[in-house]
Amino acid sequence: MTPHIYVADSNVGRGLFARQQISAGTAILQFTGPRLTLNEVRAKGAAAANALQVGIDRYLYLDEPGRLVNHSCSPNAAVINDTLLVAIRQIEPDDEIRFDYSTTISDGWTMPCLCGSAECRGLIVAFQLLPEPLRRRYALLGHVQRFIREQIEA
Repeated sequence: MTPHIYVADSNVGRGLFARQQISAGTAILQFTGPRLTLNEVRAKGAAAANALQVGIDRYLYLDEPGRLVNHSCSPNAAVINDTLLVAIRQIEPDDEIRFDYSTTISDGWTMPCLCGSAECRGLIVAFQLLPEPLRRRYALLGHVQRFIREQIEA
């Protein structure tokens, strides 16, 4: 496992935490796992939540510790280049590392949000269903999967 992170209990199960201070822009984790289609992901039932969408019909069924990174509507990390988790602000020791799942979803999957942040939207939805100002901000920062950006630009 990456030396600057560890797994521990979170308010939503297990999560990934910073072992030491992580500066903004620092690579935290490379997501890995077998590639699946949407039908293969859906066949996993509740375990479908362990998949990261990386294309229109392409997913990574995440290996640990990647599958333990939880969602936040006020994230301290983001996925760039489809599979690289990076800090988007300074993360303090023992802070949970979280990204906004909506920045990687375009297939209609939804999930109740339990992140507890002041900005909590209550429901995790596809990127296209986020409020326009938030979509614009994420897109300008490059915190959106490439295939979603390509869909937007088309």
